[in-house]
Amino acid sequence: MTDDRRMRVATTAGLVGVGVIAIGSLITALAYSGKYGQPYSPLNHWVSELGEQGVSALAPVFNVSLMIGGLLFALFMVLLAMSRRGVLRYAYGALGLIAGVAGFFVGVFPMNHLEQHSTAALTFFNLGWISVGLASLDIVLKPDPRFPRWLAIIGALTVVAFVGFLVSVQVDPLVGEDMLGAPENRPDFWIVATLEWAIIAGMLGWVALTAWCWRRAGARASATDAATASEASATS
Repeated sequence: MTDDRRMRVATTAGLVGVGVIAIGSLITALAYSGKYGQPYSPLNHWVSELGEQGVSALAPVFNVSLMIGGLLFALFMVLLAMSRRGVLRYAYGALGLIAGVAGFFVGVFPMNHLEQHSTAALTFFNLGWISVGLASLDIVLKPDPRFPRWLAIIGALTVVAFVGFLVSVQVDPLVGEDMLGAPENRPDFWIVATLEWAIIAGMLGWVALTAWCWRRAGARASATDAATASEASATS
């Protein structure tokens, strides 16, 4: 696969994957009515509640979006790693691949299948943020005009959100043994659920912006090559 083709496949996978998950989540959230008739809010609902069969009216839409988006995330991370140099790329390429496949299985096993869902969801979250964090670190350590260093800021914020999520899970009295359970009278703002969504938003935002920067750099390179070829042809 040529560098240009790799870029096109990777950036398409990244942008389409993010779009599918974002649109699927929005559509499902707008149609959502919880067990107690409450509307969906990322400020006090778990991400997985959108895919809960028998509760979320459009659960299949959300679950299928995760399947598609998860596989496209895996493809994006692998191709991104292949486009870079150094040892670190092998780590975030492999972790991104596993995380994306786990994201696929989060959609296959919604929270009604709690054991399988928990395994898939924890794998996706744990490896997803690590792969994004390592890729961001790689961008800082190995400057590349295709990937501006400010992308690492989004990666760092995603890592911070995950650390905050881990701390909140341990200290929040509303989180029981069944971590995916939610209190009957949930607060309007529940920090644990909000941080979970912040992690997802950080990962999706990082992928979308990285893909966009990569695609834009490729377009500039193609334009430069075309101009150079035109000048060479004119002088020959």
